[in-house]
Amino acid sequence: MSAEPLSPDGPAGPGPTSPGRAGRAPRRLAPVRAVPPPPTTPIVRSGRHAAPDDTPGEPANEAPAPAPTPRPRPTPAPTTHAETAEQHAARRVRQTWTEVEPHADEHADWFAALLFSLAPEVRALFPARVTEPARRLLRSLVLPMSTVDRPGELRPMLEPLVHEHRALGLRAEQYEVLGVALIGAMRRFARSWDDATEHAWVRAFSLAAGPMEQAVRAAAAPAVAEGTVVGHRRLSWDLAVLHVAPDAPVPHRAGQYLTVEIPQRPRMWRPLSPATAPRPDGLLEFHVRAVEGGWVSRAMVAHAAPGDRWRLGPPAGRLGLDPRSTREVLMVAGGTGGAPVLALCEDMARWARPRPCTVFVGGRVPEDLTVLDRLQELAEQHPWLGVAAVCEDDPLDERSQPGTLPDAVVRGGDWSRHDVLLSGSPGMIRATASALLVDGVSLDRITYDPFTD
Repeated sequence: MSAEPLSPDGPAGPGPTSPGRAGRAPRRLAPVRAVPPPPTTPIVRSGRHAAPDDTPGEPANEAPAPAPTPRPRPTPAPTTHAETAEQHAARRVRQTWTEVEPHADEHADWFAALLFSLAPEVRALFPARVTEPARRLLRSLVLPMSTVDRPGELRPMLEPLVHEHRALGLRAEQYEVLGVALIGAMRRFARSWDDATEHAWVRAFSLAAGPMEQAVRAAAAPAVAEGTVVGHRRLSWDLAVLHVAPDAPVPHRAGQYLTVEIPQRPRMWRPLSPATAPRPDGLLEFHVRAVEGGWVSRAMVAHAAPGDRWRLGPPAGRLGLDPRSTREVLMVAGGTGGAPVLALCEDMARWARPRPCTVFVGGRVPEDLTVLDRLQELAEQHPWLGVAAVCEDDPLDERSQPGTLPDAVVRGGDWSRHDVLLSGSPGMIRATASALLVDGVSLDRITYDPFTD
């Protein structure tokens, strides 16, 4: 792959001014304020931000204008809250990102080409096929950039992203070159790119990447742990349950996920959610489906074997329950998304006062409901837990109701006063969240991990 220069050549400057006609004085033009060129290298430093987009420049060597004649002041209009620099930057990032999403693969390849040309040593962190990991890295940078106007959401988001970057092998001093490659790739693919947009992206990157750089520098614990596969049970041609014994217990919470690397697919990290609450012996259980075109998931299902050594990144994720809350809980899990839901229910069974909880688990066929038996066993032992199964392609299955998860959930009751946790494929999460929002559930009550296709 080849990369164009980050700063395309501009048009040639104007030639010398031609003299006026004989007998007529040359017309004098009003001075035009010079527009500074856009920055090509965003500098990421602690406590330093890009200049505001709307800061006017001062024309050089211009005589002061005469004082204007005083005029009556008009009645002031009602004042409105001005958009802050952070809100402006985040809004521009969100608007521009939607323009490049239809070209996600090509955009990711261009970003990777620029990154490797600027920092050749980073190439060793990526597999031979760079598109997918480059796309994931891009999204992990843009996600916090689009949230710099909401500090309450940004702060908890940074920790798992820093964990992923450390597991990939990125160092603190490489964030600046990541920003240069990101801005260069956006400049090429965004249709509405201009100076103001570039300044907004530089500001957003500085606000988001500065704290991540500091967190990487301050991290003391190892970024990656190791473990041994001690069990591999294949449930069907595309589904398997694996058990991994880490060399030292991984301090994860129920509902969190770990990024893992397997020997069959080096440098291709994938998120996997343990299907059990933390155990005294530290054993981890993963439910894995071989997705179409998935290099890592297919290798896990078909080729993983006891004795394989896996690398485990730090735990991360948003799914979790606040023991202090008294609201009832709704959990919706599709396919292998039932793993973190099972872990959360096992963990809540240990509480002194568990919260009333309803769980919907769904899949295409009954074999997809890998955690249904264990959830039903928990429900028989604990009256605070209710479980409903949904099966799309087998309406005759006696243990489940027919239809899709979003339809079954909306039919199941009024969830507007519940805390809602969603786990599954990105498509299932989008469909269920949309159905719940239409049904009156507030967005701030819905929690999920933002995995992408």
